[in-house]
Order: sequence, then structure tokens, then C-alpha cells
Amino acid sequence: MSKLTVTYIKHSGFLVETANSYLLFDYWQGKLPELQYDKELYIFSSHAHHDHYTKDIFKLENKCQRVVYVLSSDIKRASSFWKKAENVIFMKPHEEKEIDDCVISTLKSTDEGVAFLVKTEGKTIYHAGDLHWWDWPGEPEEDNKMMEQLYKAEMEYLKAEKIDCAFVVLDPRQEESGSLGMEYFIKNVGAHFIFPMHCWEQYDIIEKYKKDADRKFLTGQIMNITAPGQQFVLD
Repeated sequence: MSKLTVTYIKHSGFLVETANSYLLFDYWQGKLPELQYDKELYIFSSHAHHDHYTKDIFKLENKCQRVVYVLSSDIKRASSFWKKAENVIFMKPHEEKEIDDCVISTLKSTDEGVAFLVKTEGKTIYHAGDLHWWDWPGEPEEDNKMMEQLYKAEMEYLKAEKIDCAFVVLDPRQEESGSLGMEYFIKNVGAHFIFPMHCWEQYDIIEKYKKDADRKFLTGQIMNITAPGQQFVLD
């Protein structure tokens, strides 16, 4: 199996490079590294929120010899820029599609759109989008309880998966509740490497979470992100 090279772009935006292709998730701002033209580029957008999707992804159509856009179905309604692109595939929650050498499954976000599970070249990659345990301080208890139930129900779809690389929300705006989704994912699903995201560039929350995490569960696989452009080579 090939290694993965992961580049953190910004916020929830990551570029994953395999032996034969690139997978670009939730790009909206930030600088991309130079891409090899002879590789395939798959661009994933989990939903239409401005911090996960931008019309600028369609400027990347000539970056590689083959570019495929895999977009959440809500983007079809929210935007028309996709109509000019050549290879666009929309996915609803709980769908599976085989695209070239990728098998792509979706989960239903607890906010908008979908989360992606991508299997390619012997690797399994999960990008949560905004699928998260959105427990907000000050919100009615019944609302937060419903969010907990929805999140845990979606995680059931992942429990049988052997995930190599996962991108999971860790949001400082939720204060002490911001790590609930991450904690539940680690204890019930797990992945060989876990990248916290949606941190609003408050990267200290990652190190703080690793120090505070339950020591009964391994935290060494949580990757320390400190700045845009950071690269990680995963074997």
C-alpha cells in the first residue's frame, strides 16, 4: 500500500496525495502546493457554507490531466458555478459511488451536507465536513441531546471501517463541549492518524486536547497542526 502525504491548507481544507492521485477536501482559502499534472485530482466539497466551499475550486480544472468534482447535493441548489465544469458528481447523504479507482460513501451531516469516506489505492480516508456533535453552551438541553443522538447514529456507519486517515472537527467556539465529537470518534471509531480541523486557527486547542484526553485511549495518533502549509507523510 502506498503512503499518503497530507497538506493542511486552512480550516477544514486538506490535500491528500496518494501514489496516483490527489484528494482535495473542503478547500475555500489558502495556498495549494504545486501539483503534478499527470496525477488525477478529486475535489470534494462537503456543503455550501463559505468556509467549506468556494467557486474558486473550478479554477483548478486544468491543474491535472483529469479533475473530478465530488460535491454535496446542497451545492447544486446553492451555486451555479459548477455548471461550467466538465466532471461534476453530486452526492446525497448515505450514497455510495465508484469513481475511477475511488469508492466514495457519504454520511449525513449534523449541520449541512455530507461527510465523505473515500477508499482508494488500499487506503481509507474520512473527512467529516461539518458532521460533528454540535453541543452549544446556552442552547436548550433537548436541542443538544438531539444533536448527540444524530451524531452517534452517523458514527454507527463507521464502526466497522478501518480508517487510515481521518479529519475530525475540534471547534473552540463550543468551549468545553468542543471535543465531544472528537472524543466519541476516537473511542468508538478510531483511525491510524487523526487530524483535528475546524479549529478557526486556534491551534493550541489541539495540544490542550491531547493533554486533557483520557489516558486510557491512545492520543498519539492525533496530529499536531500548527500552521497552514504544514505537510505530513503517513506510512
